[in-house]
Amino acid sequence: MKKNNKNNKKIFKTFFAIACVIIAVSVLALSFFFGALYFGGDEPDMNLLRQTHYSLNVYDSKNQLMLNTDSQEYVEYSQIPKLLSDAFIAVEDKRFYSHHGIDFIRVFGALINNVKGNRTQGASTITQQLVKNTYLSSEQTFSRKFKEMQAAIKLEKNLSKEEILEYYLNMLYFGSGEYGVKNASMRFFSKELSQLNALECAMLAGIVKSPTKYNPINNYDNSIARAKVVLKLMYEQNIISEDIYGSYKNSDIIIQNTINENTLANNYLNSAIYEASSILGISEKDLLSGCYNLYTYYDSETQNKLSSIVLNSNYYQDNTTGGLGLICDNNSRGIKAFVANKNVNVFEYRRQVGSTIKPLACYAPALDQGLISPSTRILDEPTSFGDYSPSNFKDQYYGWVSASDCIANSLNVPSVKIIQQLGCETAVNYLKKMNIQAVDEDKNLALALGGMTYGMNMIELLGGYSTLANYGLYKTPSFINKITDKDGNILYDSESKIANRVFDEQSSYLMTDMLLACSNNGTAKKLKSLNFDIACKTGTVSMSNKAFNSDIFSVAYTSLDTMLFWQGDNALDASQTGGGTTTLMMKNFASTYYSDETPENFYTPSGIEELNIDKYSYENLNEIVLASQNAPQKTVIKGLFSQKCLPSAKDSTYDRIAIDDISFSQSSGYVTINFEYNPKLNYKIYKRDFAKGELLIDDIKCNSGEASIKVDVDSFFGNKITVIPYYVDDNNLEIIGSPYKFYSNSIISNIFSN
Repeated sequence: MKKNNKNNKKIFKTFFAIACVIIAVSVLALSFFFGALYFGGDEPDMNLLRQTHYSLNVYDSKNQLMLNTDSQEYVEYSQIPKLLSDAFIAVEDKRFYSHHGIDFIRVFGALINNVKGNRTQGASTITQQLVKNTYLSSEQTFSRKFKEMQAAIKLEKNLSKEEILEYYLNMLYFGSGEYGVKNASMRFFSKELSQLNALECAMLAGIVKSPTKYNPINNYDNSIARAKVVLKLMYEQNIISEDIYGSYKNSDIIIQNTINENTLANNYLNSAIYEASSILGISEKDLLSGCYNLYTYYDSETQNKLSSIVLNSNYYQDNTTGGLGLICDNNSRGIKAFVANKNVNVFEYRRQVGSTIKPLACYAPALDQGLISPSTRILDEPTSFGDYSPSNFKDQYYGWVSASDCIANSLNVPSVKIIQQLGCETAVNYLKKMNIQAVDEDKNLALALGGMTYGMNMIELLGGYSTLANYGLYKTPSFINKITDKDGNILYDSESKIANRVFDEQSSYLMTDMLLACSNNGTAKKLKSLNFDIACKTGTVSMSNKAFNSDIFSVAYTSLDTMLFWQGDNALDASQTGGGTTTLMMKNFASTYYSDETPENFYTPSGIEELNIDKYSYENLNEIVLASQNAPQKTVIKGLFSQKCLPSAKDSTYDRIAIDDISFSQSSGYVTINFEYNPKLNYKIYKRDFAKGELLIDDIKCNSGEASIKVDVDSFFGNKITVIPYYVDDNNLEIIGSPYKFYSNSIISNIFSN
């Protein structure tokens, strides 16, 4: 028993000694940590705080300056309402006035949450955020965070809380190219800071967490919801009274967006800034503060002409309908103009595109695979594909129709038949080659009619058609031509991007020819009056209530440019279709845009053949058969073919005018003639009579099927029966074929033969 007590005491002393060592080491480590934190690190350069934190230059296609963000206004603390600064403190740093640069309560809270697996809570104070955005990078490392904490402590020693707030509220990025609370207030609310109410202050404070997600112009619902969260925090922290909270908690804010988006090309600028951020892999905020130079494809003349169409209210059923236009140069794939009557991020705004997908997912891939030619006949009739039963517009069906006419008239059932033959996976693979973000769930027959899980954004759709315009070569349409840093070093150059082949030249040309037919006599026939080649496809997306459409499109290209017009984001009357309103916009824009320079017609690549097709076989048997060399022109139709889809069968009717397998059989008093009619030929039947000579007894024209012709004969003298095939040529002359003769038996002949 005593031995056990001694062992227990010994163990206790050992643990006690270890604990003392651990405590001593911990105290020493914490001493070093806090010593380094409070006394280490470099003194922050105070001069940097007042310097401009935003310096971005954006140039147009002629290297003329479009935007210089140095024009942003700075506001003194005395001009910042306490309600506004308190809103930021409520959501970003509620112990701002009590800490000395670091909120250790918040730090320990964040650590505990991280251990629990909840990483949503940050621990940076307003002072730390000011340090990070002024002196440090955004990398997520302990070393950078430690330097941030050191600098925050030093900044608190050198500046008052009011000075820190002043610098902080002037350096914040609010999206839409706006830095600082004064600029944001004027942009979003058209108000001076002194005029802001509690909810507007809360909205500004809420935006900075994510300037893209909570931007009130592009994402109002997110922004107002976030503002209500901040408003509640302001009430809970006694910044506003219960009456004020109650009066605003269910209110909305009218966003003024004081800059005329299209007159000043702001939609274009926002798109260019968004794209440049994605290219460089940085935030818009870092782009705007990084002294970059963006060289775009923007063309002011094109933008003005496009604005005159897209912003013309006469094209819209009401002022709630959204609309936009995009113009892309075929050679560079540079977007020359972008106009929208609402704020739309064309990279993120995804819509169902209806029939505009048909050339990209069905017809061009099928041409490229050699499955069809423009002349291929497809049966358009009500058809069920398992549980899927697509229907045509107004449930009208046209029987056997050429592929070219199917696309021109946007028939749905033939498109589904083509994608079924092609294979949905193959269709999706073609879309992915054009950077169209189709997913596995899209691998179904509804894809043929534009049914996609997430739809397309406008850049994807524009890029698909610019691929056809460039004879099958794809490059992503881009607002950005080049990006350089402040020293002129090239960070990105779109000219260095290599186009990848999606369709071969011949298939792309055939698709273009089919879309030219759409412009001449199909759903886009409003373009027929234009005096240059313009290939177009329209699209209409109906709602579950067939009395309304949700989206209408017209996408077209000439040899110079690819153009897209869209309306939607509203319940459009069913009379509003892609072939109507948006194609009218397309026509009026193109006629003005090309008034000084007419695009050349599309060139025909090598490997395309225009062949004569036998008209009868095509129209009656739905077969593509090469016409006879000597066929009259009225018996042939023209068809374009690539080497992948050349017809192999050939008609010989007019090369060898003959009757195969003709037979004559005699019974008492008559002769029966049997043969197979060739419906492209006529047949004359002659009978030579003893007394009257040779007589034409029948002239049979364009019959088909089995011939069984009875001819009365003279049983005493006998008759010669002659069958002659013939046709009438283009000069209205009869071209005679081989005669077939039969001499009937007679009493006279029997006498002499005996």
